[in-house]
Amino acid sequence: MPTRTQTRKDRRGVATVELAFVLPAFIALVFGSIEICQRLHVKQSAIISVYESCRVATRTISNTTTVLDTCNALLTQQNVQGATVTVRNMTQAKNNLDDIVTGDEIRIRVVVPWNQNAISQYVISDTSSFQVQAFMLRE
Repeated sequence: MPTRTQTRKDRRGVATVELAFVLPAFIALVFGSIEICQRLHVKQSAIISVYESCRVATRTISNTTTVLDTCNALLTQQNVQGATVTVRNMTQAKNNLDDIVTGDEIRIRVVVPWNQNAISQYVISDTSSFQVQAFMLRE
């Protein structure tokens, strides 16, 4: 019959082996959750920036520079880096808001690269990007 001290020593060995199996999976789960949350934050920040910029573009006093500055400022506030912003008058097929009239459709598009906005950019080289766009009519 084993003594009490022998049972404890045997149990410590079992706990070490269990930790060796569980710890890598737990670490991968934690860091994967952090990465997913970071990506969701970047995407939501881009959506908000595009929507608010499109609202600015619908005003009669706005121009292309104002809209681009607004969108870039919102992206900078949310720490979204490397984004490309484009403004397009869809009705007149122009890449600016010059000569825009009431009722013209405006599109704001932001393309954001993942590799500049991910925590794991040095571990996982993700060269893809995503785009967000919003459409509204000029007032």
